[in-house]
Amino acid sequence: MSFDSLGLVPTLLSAVQKAGFTDPTSVQAAAIPKALAGHDLMVSSQTGSGKTAAFMLPALNRISQMPPNKGSGVQVLVLTPTRELAMQVADATKLYGAHIKDLRIATVVGGMPYGAQLKALSRRVDVLVATPGRLIDHLQAKRVNLSTVHTLVLDEADRMLDMGFIEDIEHIVSRTPESRQTLLFSATLDG
Repeated sequence: MSFDSLGLVPTLLSAVQKAGFTDPTSVQAAAIPKALAGHDLMVSSQTGSGKTAAFMLPALNRISQMPPNKGSGVQVLVLTPTRELAMQVADATKLYGAHIKDLRIATVVGGMPYGAQLKALSRRVDVLVATPGRLIDHLQAKRVNLSTVHTLVLDEADRMLDMGFIEDIEHIVSRTPESRQTLLFSATLDG
């Protein structure tokens, strides 16, 4: 199986090929077609198996087929347990979305200065990668609008729950539309 057979738009295929990926991993081959079809997913796959591409490529595929986002709301929200993982996801998103015209990606994480985050949130954001605590801060200050989210990704969901983020996650999810697609990815899914 090749990435060509998964149903991704040419702009994403060219970025994936430029990044040096030829064949999808097993998690990508299983998850991408289902996510492209609009299904909610719970995916368990070990670290290093290509989970980020498995959720980000379908999300970017959806963005690339929509009229340009002129508003102030977020289209794709990715929640991660740590700043380091958020940065990795944002970097991968830039790589995969390199050929999507005017794609705006913002990262909102703790332990980083507010200035750059405030500037990014003051403009349109297509993909927001965030840790729950810092995102709650911005939500409470009404600096971010999640009412336009069409894809919600909980990356390493088990770690976020283990770290005690359940109430924050519930609060954040309540700010997104019920019609959204939810993709839950984790290295382990226990209960």
